[in-house]
Amino acid sequence: MLRIMNSLSREKEIFVPHSGTREVTWYMCGPTVYDHSHMGHAKTYICFDYIYRIMTDYFGYDVKLCMNITDLDDKIIIRGNERNIPFDELSRQFETEFFKDCEALNIRLPAVITRVTEYVPEIV
Repeated sequence: MLRIMNSLSREKEIFVPHSGTREVTWYMCGPTVYDHSHMGHAKTYICFDYIYRIMTDYFGYDVKLCMNITDLDDKIIIRGNERNIPFDELSRQFETEFFKDCEALNIRLPAVITRVTEYVPEIV
């Protein structure tokens, strides 16, 4: 059985998915894509990948991983303006680069990828 640390109770507890089955839904924040990836990104996503692999390959959970890419914010707009390119072109360039970096590090890609620009009305 998978046991995880409950930070509220400070106890290791048996992991029980909300579904009551072996299916786990997992939302993970992705990068804000305004520049090249760095070691902090690598460490974060490698660690998440370890947990994902342990849950799927060792414990047999069916993990549906969703990552959100922040492809619109002040940093992206400012960087796009500095380079005289539209913010969406800049963010797509660095998003593509991020996923290439993940592949080079053998990080499994999420089943679902969402972007801030796809959910602006809901965010507002």
